[in-house]
Amino acid sequence: MDSLATLRALSDIIAQAVTTVERSYTDAGLSPPSLNEPFDPHAPAEALRQDPVVAGAVQNLVAAAGHIAAVMRDPAVSILNSAHAFQLSSSVRAAAELNVAEILTDAGPQGLHVKEIATRANVEPKLLARILRLLATHHIFREISTDVFATNRISSTLDKGKPVDVLFEQPDERLLETNGLSALVEFISEEAFKASAYMTDTLIDPVPGPPTTAHMRAFRTSENMFQWFENPANKARLTRFGIAMQGSAAEEPEDTIFRGFKWESLPAGSVIVDVGGGLGASSLSIAKRYPALKIVNQDRGPVIEQSKAHWKEFLPSHVEAGLVEFQAHNFLEPQPVKDAAAFLVRHVVHDWSDANLVIILTHLRAVARPETKLVIIENIAASACSSESTHPHASTIPILGVPRKPAAPPLLANYGMAGLPLYYYDLTVNNLLGGTERTLEGFYDVLLQAGWRLVEVYHCPQTDSSYVIAEPVV
Repeated sequence: MDSLATLRALSDIIAQAVTTVERSYTDAGLSPPSLNEPFDPHAPAEALRQDPVVAGAVQNLVAAAGHIAAVMRDPAVSILNSAHAFQLSSSVRAAAELNVAEILTDAGPQGLHVKEIATRANVEPKLLARILRLLATHHIFREISTDVFATNRISSTLDKGKPVDVLFEQPDERLLETNGLSALVEFISEEAFKASAYMTDTLIDPVPGPPTTAHMRAFRTSENMFQWFENPANKARLTRFGIAMQGSAAEEPEDTIFRGFKWESLPAGSVIVDVGGGLGASSLSIAKRYPALKIVNQDRGPVIEQSKAHWKEFLPSHVEAGLVEFQAHNFLEPQPVKDAAAFLVRHVVHDWSDANLVIILTHLRAVARPETKLVIIENIAASACSSESTHPHASTIPILGVPRKPAAPPLLANYGMAGLPLYYYDLTVNNLLGGTERTLEGFYDVLLQAGWRLVEVYHCPQTDSSYVIAEPVV
C-alpha cells in the first residue's frame, strides 16, 4: 500500500470510528466526555466507554491518529520529540508532587494565574508556568489565557481527593487513603524514570559479575528494588509503591479474579497459595466468595505484616477460623506448601527475568501434585507485525474469553499507539527489576523449562489481563 493509500485508509478508519462513537452516544442520549471537564469515573458517559463497541472504536481512533502523525510529521521532528519525551515525565511528576491538580480544582473552571499556583506550592512561578505550558500542549491541564491554567479531564486524574492545605501540611501522608493513581504516576516519573536513564548502559556496558539492573545503577545499590525499598531510608518510597500497586489493582473490574479460572471447582478445604500476593487482596476476594477455601498468602516479611492487618480489617472471619495463613517467603527459595490445589501468581512474573522465573516456577513444580493448577494472571504482549507465529505450539493452545485479534492493516497489528501502555511497562519492569512482559510463546517456553505445560489462556473483558493456566508435566 502506497503512502497516499495508507493515509486514506487511516482516515477512513477514523471516520468509521467517529461514526460508531457518535451513534452509540446518541442512542444513549449522551455526549462523549469533554476534555475540558474534570474526570468523573461514575458518569454515564464514562461508563459507556467500557461498552465493547465503543471501546473498539476508541482503540481504532487512537491507533489511526498515532499512525497518521507518524506518516505525515517530519521524521526528524518525530525522533527529536521522542528523545525529548523525558521532559514530559519530569513535568508530570512536578505537577503531581506540587498538588497542582488539587489547587486548580479549588480554583474552578476559570483557572488560576501561575503566580497564585506557585505561591500555594511555594515554588518559583516562571519555571512552573513553563512546566504547565508543556503539559497543556500535551492536553494535560489547560492554559485559559497567558499564564492562567485550569485542570481538565486528564490532569484531574491526579487529584488525590484531599484539601490542599492538608496535602501541604502533611506531606508524608498526602498519598495515604487515595486511589493510588497519583502514587503510581509519581513512582513511574521518579524511580522508573531515573532508572530508564541507565537502560542503555546496562545493554552496552554490563558490569562484570551478577546481572545488575538499571535501577541498581541509578540508585547506586547492589540490592534489587524490593530489597532496596526495605531500607529504613526508603520508607516513604516503599509506602508510595504499596499505594501505587493497590491503585493499579483497583483499575481492573472487581470480578476479574473470577473470570479465567473456576475457583468453585476446588473442593472445600483446598489450599490456594497466593505467591507474591502482597496484601493478598486477590485471594481475599476469592475467600469472600468461597469461604470454604484455605488461603496461604506469601510475600516478603514487611509486606506480610501489612497483609495480616489487611485481612483482619476486611475478612476477620477467615482469620479467626484459621483459614488464612501468612508466610514470609522468598519465592526464589524452595516452596514450603506441599498440599496446594492451586498456586495463584497475579502480576508477579513480569517482574522477573526468564532465568529467575524458571527458578520460581521450578520450586512450585517440585511440590505440585498431578492435579495442582498454576494460575498466572498477567498481560500478554503482542508483536507489532501481523505475521503468524512460527512457534510450534502457539496454535495448539486453547484461547478463551474476549477475542484479541490483530488490528486490520494499515494499523499495526498491536494497535500501535493504542497499545502503548504494555510496552512502556515492559521496559519499566526491565529497568527496575530485570523483568519482562512476555508473549504467549514466551510464557509457553518458560513454563516448559520449569516443568509446567501451558494448557489454556483466557483473555479477560474490560482489562488487558489474561489468565495463563498450566499443569505439571508428568
